[in-house]
Amino acid sequence: MPKDTKKFNFSESFRELEKIVEEFEREEIDLEEGLKKFETGLELAAKCKSRLTEIENKVKEIKHKFDKGAVAESNTLL
Repeated sequence: MPKDTKKFNFSESFRELEKIVEEFEREEIDLEEGLKKFETGLELAAKCKSRLTEIENKVKEIKHKFDKGAVAESNTLL
């Protein structure tokens, strides 16, 4: 799992989450080891979801700015 001391890397975290899912799908995992991996997977999923929400909000903000600019530009053309 990514260290809290370094910047969050979505791609790295997502790959690690996929690896955990694959391990659960293809092999029997010891109960204690499985519990740790499950917890790590939930933490990674939460961080990835949070980052996706941040990006979605940024995209909405950019679209809003663009829409405002397009409206202002079309008003000046009239």
